Amino acid sequence: MKKAIALILTMALCMLMMAACTTTQEELSQEEVQQAGQEAVQEAEVAADEAVTEADEISEEFLSQVSGEMDLTGSWEDEISQRAHMDVTKNADGSYSILVSWGSSASETSTWEITGTYDEASGMLSYENGSYTVHTWDEDGVETVSEPEITKGAFMKEGDKLRWKDSKNSDSGLFVKAN
Repeated sequence: MKKAIALILTMALCMLMMAACTTTQEELSQEEVQQAGQEAVQEAEVAADEAVTEADEISEEFLSQVSGEMDLTGSWEDEISQRAHMDVTKNADGSYSILVSWGSSASETSTWEITGTYDEASGMLSYENGSYTVHTWDEDGVETVSEPEITKGAFMKEGDKLRWKDSKNSDSGLFVKAN
């Protein structure tokens, strides 16, 4: 932004110097040179204001994609792998309870139980005490559940979607609301 303003001012000064140097039959008066300089500066200020306004609009649009209010409640599905499902409920204290199920295969599913609070300023819900388990079924349909492990990660707002990163999952998820 500063470079653009400096470039505009430099161009304005060059135009002023060219106008002063290219007089043909009559000399420019000091007053005419000052007036041309003032006009060039005014044009540069208008251009700089327009550039700042445009940059502010771009910043505001970007920030609205990654921060701000978002209703997390409901069912979500992973858009990338299409093997994960997430159910989110809002608790009385404003925090969220999240259950993520990620199907690794027909006989194995990983499950995360997460509690966290969504922060509108950052557009994130981060957690440090999630519970991670792996559920497997043998050929007779008997389920075995692993010992719970502590996991940490975050959900990050991306427009109306949620990007998920977790310490127990090398794949990231991009969840879209199912309902």
